[in-house]
Amino acid sequence: MRFFRAIRWLFCSALLLIAFTPALSLPAQAQTTQCGLATSITFPIDTNQFQIVQDFGAPSPRYQGRYHTGEDWYGGRESSYGTQVHAVANGQVTFSSPNGWGRDGGVIIIAHKFPDGTTAYSMYGHVTDATGIQFPAPFTCVKMGDVIAAVGAPRPAPHLHFEIRTNQPDIPGPGYTDQDPVDLGWRRPSKFVDNWQAWFLKSALWHADIADETGPIAPPVELPDHSLLTLDAQRVLRVSSDGRVLWRVNLPEPAVGLIGQSSGILIAFASGKMQMITADSALGESWQATSAFDSPPMLAGTLAIFHAPNNGLVALSADGRATVWQLSGVAPILRWASNGKTLGLMTADNSMLSISLDGKLINRALLREPGSLALNNGALLAYTRGGFWTVADDGTWALTFPDAPPGGRVSAAAENAQQLFLFDGATLHAYDSAHTQQWATPLPGVEGNVTLSIYDKVVLLTSNHGDIIAVQASSGGVCNTTRIYGSNRSREWHSLDDDGVLRVYVADQIIGLNWNKFLMACGQ
Repeated sequence: MRFFRAIRWLFCSALLLIAFTPALSLPAQAQTTQCGLATSITFPIDTNQFQIVQDFGAPSPRYQGRYHTGEDWYGGRESSYGTQVHAVANGQVTFSSPNGWGRDGGVIIIAHKFPDGTTAYSMYGHVTDATGIQFPAPFTCVKMGDVIAAVGAPRPAPHLHFEIRTNQPDIPGPGYTDQDPVDLGWRRPSKFVDNWQAWFLKSALWHADIADETGPIAPPVELPDHSLLTLDAQRVLRVSSDGRVLWRVNLPEPAVGLIGQSSGILIAFASGKMQMITADSALGESWQATSAFDSPPMLAGTLAIFHAPNNGLVALSADGRATVWQLSGVAPILRWASNGKTLGLMTADNSMLSISLDGKLINRALLREPGSLALNNGALLAYTRGGFWTVADDGTWALTFPDAPPGGRVSAAAENAQQLFLFDGATLHAYDSAHTQQWATPLPGVEGNVTLSIYDKVVLLTSNHGDIIAVQASSGGVCNTTRIYGSNRSREWHSLDDDGVLRVYVADQIIGLNWNKFLMACGQ
């Protein structure tokens, strides 16, 4: 009898242990691909409703300056708690506990296998099952978009802590680290999702990983075979036409730009040193210019014009060997354009400068905020808060479109003989040659410095925040849109080559898109 009592006690104890175990997790060695590959990816919450209130890697005063291992997404007062949280991609649950972070709520971790053979783990912290949403059990498979939990109520306010990591597949993790979280296996979540969304496009041909998130330091030099020579930190790289890094050359000091020449490529160093490099990576002759530089070269006419640390301009001959002229009193440059006769500059002190290519300041206009510049048939165009202007070679401003929507810091413009396109920071407008509006297409979420380009029947919008949007010129219909990672620290460059590949370089990657496939129905 005592034997059966003992068996019953052991059985009940086991049931109690299972019932009150705070978390069930899938050991890392037990992970399989039984849940299939991730073939698409999304954010765990609606990014139109939620915003990042504590960024990845940000030092926290509440935690002795330690670095944040994820992104905290907040949807506003009285509207965050209870919001559904979704799995970002197909995967297998490796950890799931409503008490994973104790009083700060639950934690769920999902393993995702990607087509390139890599594995990453999405982690959802400060989540709850108190609203009636049952947490998925460990070992189970989830699909992208599945509701897995709800936003809980941690300190100091309801929000979602979202991580992407390559480590710690089955433990909640610290939330903050003493070291840079990237070095420990965490990844910037928004960057990871944005990039994979772009890489999953049918039009995505390849991408090249570059090291410096502030890149491109300067526009790359395109070679006849469509490969690119580009600067990355203190290196020169050659990227093939299909995205392979063919070689890297470490430089002895920081550089600010590359200038393509018939005899090779010229490297301009911040110190003013100039040095040749061949397409096969051989460094050649070097010499010293008369000034240091703190900007990429602006190629105008036969000159390479640099901004100098003393708030001046230095114009070098095309071969970089002679100083042609210098001009003082020029603030750091935000945007520039040249029609081959005049150089137009938007500067950080809210000015637009017109400068002749022989080095004379023609005009300085004070603005409420910097605007954008464009060219059309040799005319220099300025789009500002005050309207759309033509700037003559003698510096005279003529208001050619007084009813234009206000431009400014986030604006962009492009014009050809048939149409004028203006982006005012929220909406892309199209006008005919008489400035009668044809259509207006809202483009919500576009951020940063924006560029408009006209390619046949399509307007392409790009930004240093990684926006890539194609709009049909005749109707304003959005052909396609994607985004790669970018930020205020980044710059943007793009080129549509005769091989049908749109190359876009923002932050630390170059992506190659099949242009016709990216246009979808617009390309037919």
